[in-house]
Amino acid sequence: MLYDKIDQAIEMHRGDALKLLQELVRIPSLEGAEKPCIDVLERELRALGLDVDRWIPDDDELAAHPAYVPTGWSYAERPNVVGIYRGAGGGKSLKLNGHVDVVPIGPPELWQHGPWSGEFVDGKVYGRGSADMKGGVVSNVLTALTLQTAGIRLAGDLIIDCVVDEEAGGNGTLATVLRGHNADACIFTEPTGMDRLSVSNRGAQFFRITVPGEEGGVEYKHQLTNPISKAFEVFHAVEAYSIMRESVVSHPLYDDAYDTKVPTGICKMQAGEWPSTVASQALLEGTIECLPGEDIHQVKADFKRYILEWSAKDSWFRDHPLQIEWFGLWFDAAEIDPDHDMVHTLKRAAKSVTGRDVQVDGAGGCDLRLPVLYGDTPSVLFGPSGAMIHSTDEYIEFEQVIECARVLARMAADWCGVAS
Repeated sequence: MLYDKIDQAIEMHRGDALKLLQELVRIPSLEGAEKPCIDVLERELRALGLDVDRWIPDDDELAAHPAYVPTGWSYAERPNVVGIYRGAGGGKSLKLNGHVDVVPIGPPELWQHGPWSGEFVDGKVYGRGSADMKGGVVSNVLTALTLQTAGIRLAGDLIIDCVVDEEAGGNGTLATVLRGHNADACIFTEPTGMDRLSVSNRGAQFFRITVPGEEGGVEYKHQLTNPISKAFEVFHAVEAYSIMRESVVSHPLYDDAYDTKVPTGICKMQAGEWPSTVASQALLEGTIECLPGEDIHQVKADFKRYILEWSAKDSWFRDHPLQIEWFGLWFDAAEIDPDHDMVHTLKRAAKSVTGRDVQVDGAGGCDLRLPVLYGDTPSVLFGPSGAMIHSTDEYIEFEQVIECARVLARMAADWCGVAS
C-alpha cells in the first residue's frame, strides 16, 4: 500500500521531472559556473517547503582540511545548497547527494544533439551532464516531492545535497561534511544504472615527472641527450610498474570487475620550444591509483622509490636526476562493509522496483570517500544512467530517472521509517 502511494505520486510528477532535467542540462555549469544550476535547485527545494541551507564554502576552511584537493579555484561564487525534509523524530536519517558541475564539451560541431540542448528523443535526454549527473540530481529532488505528494511523513530526516566541484576533486561535498550535513546513510546518485551499487572508491594522485635533457640546435643532436627519447624510457618504466601493481594487489570488489583494476599511467607529455631545437627537458604527467585498504600516500612513496631506483641504473639519470612532483587531483580510497544494513535496505528497495538483484561492486575516484572518512556516514553510489558520459552526445535514460526516484522513495521510507 505504501509503495503504491509512492508510485502513484511519482507518476503525477513525471512531467515536472522532465522539465527540471531539461532546464538543468541547458545550463552550461562547467567548473566555476555552477551558480545558475544551484539557483534553480534552491528554487525547487524552497518550493517544497524544505529547510534550505545555501552557503558559500569557505576557501580557508577547505584548504586547512586534510582531504582538500588544491584545484586553484575560489568558491566565492560557487554556492552549495542543501534541503532537509524534516522527519517527525525517532528514525534514521538519509542523505542524497548530487553534483551539478560538468566536464568540458569538446568540439560542439561533433554533437548530433547540442551539448546544452536538453533534447528529449526516444526516451533519452541529451546534453553535457545529463547522465553525470543532473539526472541523479533530479531523482533526488523528485524523491522528496514524491514523499510529500503521497503524504508520507518520515521519522528520520531526508537530506538533499546539491553540490559543486565534484569533477575537479570533491571540495563541494567536503564543504557539506564540514557544514555538519551528515547522516546515518548517504546515496550518491552517480550514473551506476539500476543494476549496480558501489560501496567503495579507489584512491588516486596526479604526478609530474621532469626528464632533463641537453638543449641545442638539431645539427648537434648526436652530441646531445634528447629528453624526448629519455622520456619514452620513463614511460615504459611506468608501464612496467603498472603491470607489477596489477599482479600483486587484490580486492574482491575489483579483481574481476575491471580490465584495469588499479590504474597507473602517463597520459600527457610536453617537450620543446622550437621545431629545430633539441628540448632542454620533457614533462610527463599521469595518475597513480590505489585500492580500498591501501594508503595513497604509501603508494605514492613506493612509486617514487621505484622510479628513482630504476633511473639510478642509467648513467644520464644518475648525473641528471628525474624530478617527481605530486599535484592537483588526489583521493583517499574508502569503502564500507558490503553487508551494511543500508546496503541491504537499498538492494531490497531496488529489487522491489526492477525485479532484479543488484550487483555490489567498487567504483573509481569519487566523492564517496568524504562522508565515509570524515562525516561518519556510510555511503554508496546508486543512480540513473545513460551513455557517452564525458563524451560527445552524452545522454540519460529518462525512465531510469523515474525508476531511481521510485527506489529512493522506497529506500527513504524503509530506512528512515514512517511516522505514525
